[in-house]
Amino acid sequence: MLVPTEIFREKIRVYANSQREHHREHFRDSLRFGLGEIKERVQFLDNLNERDVLGLAKRIKRRKRATPEDMYRLSHAFLQDLENIKVFNKTPGALQILIKELTGKSSECQISAAECLCNFSLGDAPVCEKIASLAGSYLVTYLHSSEIQLVRLCLWTLANILATSSKGAHTCLQMQLIPQLWKLYIGDEIADNLMDYKEDSAICLQIISLNYASVLNEKDMEFLFQHANEKNPTCLPNEYHLQIIFQIFFNQEEIVANFPENLITYLISYSLSNINNTAELSGVKENLMVLYAIRILGNILACIPSSYTKLLQELSSVYQINLIGFLNKLFSYKSSPIILEILWFLKNILRQEENNATFDINLLDKLQIKRENVVQQLMQKSG
Repeated sequence: MLVPTEIFREKIRVYANSQREHHREHFRDSLRFGLGEIKERVQFLDNLNERDVLGLAKRIKRRKRATPEDMYRLSHAFLQDLENIKVFNKTPGALQILIKELTGKSSECQISAAECLCNFSLGDAPVCEKIASLAGSYLVTYLHSSEIQLVRLCLWTLANILATSSKGAHTCLQMQLIPQLWKLYIGDEIADNLMDYKEDSAICLQIISLNYASVLNEKDMEFLFQHANEKNPTCLPNEYHLQIIFQIFFNQEEIVANFPENLITYLISYSLSNINNTAELSGVKENLMVLYAIRILGNILACIPSSYTKLLQELSSVYQINLIGFLNKLFSYKSSPIILEILWFLKNILRQEENNATFDINLLDKLQIKRENVVQQLMQKSG
């Protein structure tokens, strides 16, 4: 399974390659450069080393400004070699020049600086801590920008910080990052893919939920609690939502037990929608959708017994399927992690059925599962 940082790093590489091709075309079209100079410049970009980076860092510091060309070279160097990032990071005052350009009035310099910071954030924890400390507030603020490239580059930089440095992540989380990411994430589908930031913001929220749920402040928790039910189950990307909700809220039983009725209904509906719309577990997306749907349903039943009636009503009225048919659909997913979740979910269902006047003593016999298949799946999981 790809981790969030690998997804973003691949996006950054693709973006950098496209920018490189753009620059090549620009050089070809410009009358200022001959063919020999074009070749020389391209070769230079392919072979930037630590000495080149140190020279560029000292130059922009001395001039107290960086040109788009300077920043393009630095950006390319950061992507080529981690040592280039380390050299730049050790040059006092160099990063401040990039931030100065990021906050300046020139949109060209602003985008160039954002590209630089994005690739610079591929460095280790101290690098990301420094970016968060010096530029974190600007990265969060620019999530409101109407400039498409700027918003996306800021999202990628924030994701790298969140995934690499806990100290940097804490700094960014203090700057109202959660509400800004959430607004980008839950928005309606946008026809123009370039302006759709939902997946990038979702991955940022995923990283936060997996690593920093326990340190979110009361204000952020209250915000998420109030807005958790605003994501449309059919609006892509829809595979992250239940994982984010589960990791943030379901680690404390008392929080789940006090869910309001509308949130309980929403989570049951979202979970059933995910399962209904997933025919088979063909990839990471499908596994996330089904795994967390079953996990949330099981935990809601365990913490809120009265929710069982809501579950049965939703199955009957919306999906025209009974409990046996639903469980058989779940057992049709042939995946070890999923089987474990289903068995725990089934145990919670049986607890509820025991208190049901219409308890079907033959419920287990009606399930289309073979004991040996389940045991085999569990053995594969334990092995």
